[in-house]
Amino acid sequence: AMACQGMIWQTSPAATEVEQVMVGWLASALGLAGMTGTIHDSATTATLSAGLTMRERALDWAGLTQGLSGMPRLRIYASAETHSSVDKAVRLAGIGQDNLVKVPTDAGLSMDPRALAAAIAADRAAGMRPAGVVLCAGGTSVGAFDRIADCIAVAKAENLPVHVDAAWAGSAMICPEFRVLWAGVEAADSIVFNPHKWLGAQFDCAVQFLRDPGPQVR
Repeated sequence: AMACQGMIWQTSPAATEVEQVMVGWLASALGLAGMTGTIHDSATTATLSAGLTMRERALDWAGLTQGLSGMPRLRIYASAETHSSVDKAVRLAGIGQDNLVKVPTDAGLSMDPRALAAAIAADRAAGMRPAGVVLCAGGTSVGAFDRIADCIAVAKAENLPVHVDAAWAGSAMICPEFRVLWAGVEAADSIVFNPHKWLGAQFDCAVQFLRDPGPQVR
């Protein structure tokens, strides 16, 4: 045990360095080598962090200084299979529940990429500003998986960042034979999973992987 103030590098360089090494181990174990990341208290906080980053990217970083009054109406896209933490994130980020677009799913309860593309196009035509996509990799209710690669392709074509919520099912991806379920996930901008589910870590240990930490740090 380390009796330290492990909030930031300046208050505890040792704890921070240990965290970064461990996150690197986990990224490699899940087939996400090259990603970096950080520990949050829960997946809810990680998703909020991703949502805030989506907001600021869409507003060219002006929301942090000017607030949201008078800003364009932002839109976030997810399916109804995502956890309620996604709803919490859009509320707390000031984007608003009404601007969380629940994209239709197919017969397998996966987000329909064509429906996602249509929703984005309709919002742009209506003068709203799409900000990001949240995908589901093992929904908490029934374990639904979105078609990760196909949906990321739609998001990237629209220049939208993608956050993948793999809070409980992400732990299964330590087994290579299950990674077909989230094929293409390495192209996501942000991924969250909870080692305190399945991997024996005590609560709270939610890890957010980031392909490029720069936007979120900003």
